[in-house]
Amino acid sequence: SNFGQLGERPSHPELLDDLAVRFMDEGWSLKKLIREIVLSATYRQSSIAAEQSLQRDADNRYLTRMNRRRLTVEQWRDGVLSASGQLAKDVGGKSIDIDDPQQTRRTIYSKVSRFELNPMLAMFDFPDPNVHAARRVETTTALQRLFHLNSPFIAAHAEHFAQRLIEYEGDLASKIDLAHKIAYSRSPDDREVALAREFLNAEDDNQRRQRWRQYAQLLLISNEMMYLD
Repeated sequence: SNFGQLGERPSHPELLDDLAVRFMDEGWSLKKLIREIVLSATYRQSSIAAEQSLQRDADNRYLTRMNRRRLTVEQWRDGVLSASGQLAKDVGGKSIDIDDPQQTRRTIYSKVSRFELNPMLAMFDFPDPNVHAARRVETTTALQRLFHLNSPFIAAHAEHFAQRLIEYEGDLASKIDLAHKIAYSRSPDDREVALAREFLNAEDDNQRRQRWRQYAQLLLISNEMMYLD
């Protein structure tokens, strides 16, 4: 939207020229261009930067680290479905109501109405389909957290996630490790294991199952589930 004189000058004009030339030389293949970018050392940096780079490049104009990025509502919802083991893999078909816990298809199939945008999409910054939007505006509101705590969609898939962990054949430590690997693609640290053990230590089966569901919901709605580092 701000291309040309309205926008800022690029920080790396020579790099853009070089990529443009190679893009043409490779037969205008977007696949090859994207592959070259995503396999680069710059693209694969972590958002956790050294103190020296923070001082020298505070606003990250020169790409000394990755900018921490929040997932779109489509990416996050699909991640919840994947963690709960309910993500449907079928392709094509009619649009769906993504608020319905029974709808487990990818969020790209959600119904988008120009007259009344789905409340879940609207709450998490999906662009208004009636107007041009160059990029999504990111907001952080109390309604988003209330949705995480009270949504039937989240409650249903926290239950599925908990059941997936309960049925896993292993001791408590291995179940906690599996939960973090599924949700965050990493193992928990010692403090996270200790907190989980303390919370999941219940006296009877009903209370234990309820705590597993709450623990699963906590993992699904945490910042780490919604942000890419």
